[in-house]
Amino acid sequence: MGLAYGYVTEVLGYKMNRHEGKIIGLASFGKPAAFEVLNSKFWVNSSGIICSSYPNFKSMQSNISELSKTLNPADFAASIQKLLETIICQSIQYFVLKSGTKKIAVAGGVFANVSLNRKISDETGVEEIFVFPGMGDEGLSIGSVLEFLLERDGEACWLRSRRMLEDVYLGRDYDTQMLHALNNASNVVRIPGVAEEVAVEQLVQGKICGIFRGRMEFGPRALGNRSIMAAATDKKLNVILNQRLNRTEFMPFAPVVLEERASEVFEINASNCYACRFMTITCLVKEKYREKIPAVVHVDGTARPQTISRSQNPFYHSIINAYMRRSGLPVLVNTSFNAHEEPIINTPQEAITALRENRVDCLVTPHGVYQKRGF
Repeated sequence: MGLAYGYVTEVLGYKMNRHEGKIIGLASFGKPAAFEVLNSKFWVNSSGIICSSYPNFKSMQSNISELSKTLNPADFAASIQKLLETIICQSIQYFVLKSGTKKIAVAGGVFANVSLNRKISDETGVEEIFVFPGMGDEGLSIGSVLEFLLERDGEACWLRSRRMLEDVYLGRDYDTQMLHALNNASNVVRIPGVAEEVAVEQLVQGKICGIFRGRMEFGPRALGNRSIMAAATDKKLNVILNQRLNRTEFMPFAPVVLEERASEVFEINASNCYACRFMTITCLVKEKYREKIPAVVHVDGTARPQTISRSQNPFYHSIINAYMRRSGLPVLVNTSFNAHEEPIINTPQEAITALRENRVDCLVTPHGVYQKRGF
């Protein structure tokens, strides 16, 4: 299924294994006109395994290429999205019924598809879904360690040792180096005041803020230590921010929301709340909030929220909490701190360069908020 989705990504003019997220966004604008044709090529067998009538991958690629010529891009994207959701959910339902489990954990590149993950949560009968945050190849390192521990200690010990994953701030901490780099950066000045309060003032003024704090996140999602923050109140932000970052996106940006207020804004429940902590699932935005935070609402009324608690990230949480007291909204835009086709910012120098190149208006750190001299 991952290859089929990748081939559609490729024939629509994007890079396979890189731009599948654009197909998810494009699918929201189309109708699944080719779903029946595609669905006739795949099925779930009596053992729950996904099968295909294609004799090999080359023939699948060729068939998808020919089919794409008969449809507009949005309809073809909608077709492969519906196929993925249908087949994967059928397979999962088989194993849920066979095992009697009510909780499911998923990993692998296919489960970077946040719309698919919502379907699994809503339509397979599970009580909770957990999407491993490093769902792509980067997660293999952790899987290898878990396998080693299982083989070394045995299943009983392994099961007793399990715990909830609180966060994925697992990268290198550049805190000391960041302060040194900021103090020695030319044309960069600190805005007077407490960092959280200054950041909120910038956000209220419509500024785009890059946040750099502590350890970088593990996996593809920026979750508050290497994020770009902005107010979600103006839909025009999508155009402005995409221009600043040289991005071309179909979907609005993702929101971050205070965990204690999340269910007030989004359809968050026992099934999807853990996945929302890591921004790996979409959910409906409640009707009364859709016009209040248009920059993060998809055309189908959903969003891909990150919920944040004080225990996970006190600095990030305090900024959003202060913004809520000022604006009445417990939601901000959270997108990854990077330009198009570049890795997420990691080092202090990369963050300062982004500020100098006007990717962001200011740089928010626990040491203070910084901007270019003369702004």
